[in-house]
Amino acid sequence: MAGSTREVVTLQFGHYANFVGTHWWNIQESSFCYDASSSSSPSDINHDVLFREGLTLTGEQTYTPRLILYDLKGSLNTLKEDGTLYDVLEKDDEVHWMGDVTLHTSDTSGKNQFLRDLERIDKGELPTEEDASSAGTEDSHDEVQEATPQSSINPLEVFRSKLYNLDQSVSVWSDFLRIHLHPNTVSILSEYAHDPEQDMFDVFGYGQQLLGTQRVSADLEDRLHFFVEDCDSLQGFQVLVDPYNGFGGLASEVLEQMSEDYDNKGILTFGCYPSVYVRRSPIVDYHRLICTALSVTKLSANSSLYTPISVASGLGREPGPMASFPYLTYNPSLHYHTGGILATALDTCTLPYRTRSDGVLMTELTNTLNYSGRKMAALSARLPFPITLDGALAASLSQFVAAPDLVSLCPGVREPGRTFMQSVVLRGVPPNRISIPDPADHADSIFRDCRSANDCLKRYLQYMYPGMLNAGTVVNEPLAVTTPFPHLFNAEITHDGMVGFKPRSAVQGVEKVTAMTSLSSLSGLQGSLAALHGEVEKVDIRRFHRFLDAGLEEDDFKEAVESLRQLARAYQTSDNEMAEDSDDDSD
Repeated sequence: MAGSTREVVTLQFGHYANFVGTHWWNIQESSFCYDASSSSSPSDINHDVLFREGLTLTGEQTYTPRLILYDLKGSLNTLKEDGTLYDVLEKDDEVHWMGDVTLHTSDTSGKNQFLRDLERIDKGELPTEEDASSAGTEDSHDEVQEATPQSSINPLEVFRSKLYNLDQSVSVWSDFLRIHLHPNTVSILSEYAHDPEQDMFDVFGYGQQLLGTQRVSADLEDRLHFFVEDCDSLQGFQVLVDPYNGFGGLASEVLEQMSEDYDNKGILTFGCYPSVYVRRSPIVDYHRLICTALSVTKLSANSSLYTPISVASGLGREPGPMASFPYLTYNPSLHYHTGGILATALDTCTLPYRTRSDGVLMTELTNTLNYSGRKMAALSARLPFPITLDGALAASLSQFVAAPDLVSLCPGVREPGRTFMQSVVLRGVPPNRISIPDPADHADSIFRDCRSANDCLKRYLQYMYPGMLNAGTVVNEPLAVTTPFPHLFNAEITHDGMVGFKPRSAVQGVEKVTAMTSLSSLSGLQGSLAALHGEVEKVDIRRFHRFLDAGLEEDDFKEAVESLRQLARAYQTSDNEMAEDSDDDSD
């Protein structure tokens, strides 16, 4: 590991957070170069920041994420909790109980075609062209579409060219996990079962209570110490969490302890909200609202920076309309789809502290954005960032000057309002797609003399956000969206992410794209937080006995509601203050 590497440990809490996280780890693994003889230039991204090297008991080298993830019983499907890389002792499943025992069993779905193929690669069973030509038949027909094999292609490349249609075969996040995990990564909370139809882990206090048990507390301490002590120069923690159920309570308690134990490290937290919930009823919606309000106040207080993310536009009881991307088509009801979109934005916006050169520390990024007590940020993205086959970055940014077109991934933020400060990342622009082809024809363009992507981005931020604190990062490496990323890109997007002039072949997928994100502190968060406060302040917590039974005091709830109101005021400007006063008058 390079001496300049500043490591980050990642924690994931909850089933949807693990969907997002699985896509995120898959995206990173897709950009690894395993060919030592490759003549390609070194990656801009330092993967050692998030991954660690190790050795199995047989001396085999491994490369796994510094990751701790929590989920409920029944969420792993065919994945072993201890993984498959290391030889570990089997856990003692003996029931030490002298009374009557009732055995409950649950069905485990078999591996889909993607996992079966991945298993063959792990065993060293390289496929033949006969395998490729027969793919998509019989039981795999719905899961695989195959590009036409060519005799000159390496068998492994033929294998990787498969286009998997996993929309109907992914039920849990482990169904499309591409990487191997360390035995200290997965922790299953056996006290509760994963059941979308009967979600009983829907109370904030249930998660708080779990950390109060010796088993969960000691388990977390052991796992955290393992990964932290393995770091030479830890810079901080990334956290993904489901804030709308008991995992919000668990994560809040964990982060409170971590903020004390690692007070000089950054904690960047993302609250992951699905766009569609399986269970909907008035009581269920109110439970989710209460958990969200408690999580926002607790997580923002104990994080360096907290960012709620979703393709849905609502933070309260109603998810609201879905985000619309010009070149994407997705199913909002599939976590497999929406989690992939969020993961692309996360992989891009976190690049400033993961690059090999000109990088910043996580604390530098979070301290810039959380100025004046503004502990929340908003994330927006453009996927893909549109560059036509005959166009250039400068031309595309010129269109953005006329009509900024980043899509908000922060629920409740419909209009950004005033931007206080932001970190913008642009990645994957081909070197031959930067300058305007004929500057004489664009003499009035602000980008006419720009000769690099850095020049273009700097000029764009200066023009669009004068007087604001803007941090721009350009990374040459595109966003890798190979198997098993879902097929979300419209036909006009070419295999390398450009906007083409004719539809892409139905048997050709998109392998990489250009992307742009903005992680920002902006006044639009005031409206999101004020709307959430307006809903939750009307809640009579005495009617929700499960929250009270789990330890929530009425005064603590009132204090959280007031904290939410104060947090909203931190983003208030003269413009949205007038809007708020108008709303109050109408009430």
